[in-house]
Amino acid sequence: MSKRVAATCEDCYFRREGLCALPGNTPCPTFRAATATLAPPPQPRLVLRAPLPQVARVAGA
Repeated sequence: MSKRVAATCEDCYFRREGLCALPGNTPCPTFRAATATLAPPPQPRLVLRAPLPQVARVAGA
């Protein structure tokens, strides 16, 4: 089995882009691995519901 390499602040997107304001070199809860681009997670697809039946309106009511 391969061993996992411990992540450091130098591996964090925010540290590399100069956006980190925290001192130290331990990964924080906002750690994001530095990749080519920081992309948001994919959004779920919208599922359209069936249209509601039209209700006949009574004129002059």
